[in-house]
Amino acid sequence: MTELKKLELIRKILIFSDLEDDNLRDILHHCHEINVGKAEVIVSENTPGDALYVIVGGEVKVTMISNEGKEIILSTLQAGEFFGEMSLLDGSTRSANVISLSSSSLLKLSRSDFLNHILPNPDIAAGILAVLSRRLRAANERIINLISLDAFDRLARYFQKEAAAKGRPLIDGSVVFDRLPQSDIAATIGSSRETVTRMIREMVELGYIAVSGRSIILKRDYDEKLSIRHEES
Repeated sequence: MTELKKLELIRKILIFSDLEDDNLRDILHHCHEINVGKAEVIVSENTPGDALYVIVGGEVKVTMISNEGKEIILSTLQAGEFFGEMSLLDGSTRSANVISLSSSSLLKLSRSDFLNHILPNPDIAAGILAVLSRRLRAANERIINLISLDAFDRLARYFQKEAAAKGRPLIDGSVVFDRLPQSDIAATIGSSRETVTRMIREMVELGYIAVSGRSIILKRDYDEKLSIRHEES
């Protein structure tokens, strides 16, 4: 990837979006590009947090292991997103695992360079606080959903978010997106693979979605049908 494309990628990240080109080049100068294969552990929970990672290409999942030894997927991140900022700020150990879902390339910025060249900029510091606040709200929403919603609604909302983040509109008003393996979906919504398989089949039968290989198609009246279901329950 050329320097210009890397600069454009860094500029898309909220905390770097208002920086001048010279500042972006300074950040890029301190970044090292690394490549990982599919299913490779990039960072591990409870290990020292010493770097920020920016995803150049590919997709990763952020996970934790429950007390029962079950994987819980907290989120999935794609090109243009980043992780590791919390450990950079407080110097503590990693709070989660990050594992590649595909062959991926990343830019790695060390904690020392982060503190010396990025954090002193007040605009970046404010941006980091905004990002952390949004992620906290998302985590709170996930906890509330796990407590208050049944498995069908958790899956339905998960599909809505995936469609909003990754979806491609079709000519008939439907939206298509590539789905994760059903075991990963189950870990994300706090359910089992068997339950996810059954609910996807139910959604197809009810006309909420269609399935084509690895893709999920949300029908154009998906939100309307979901609202009607809530009114009737």
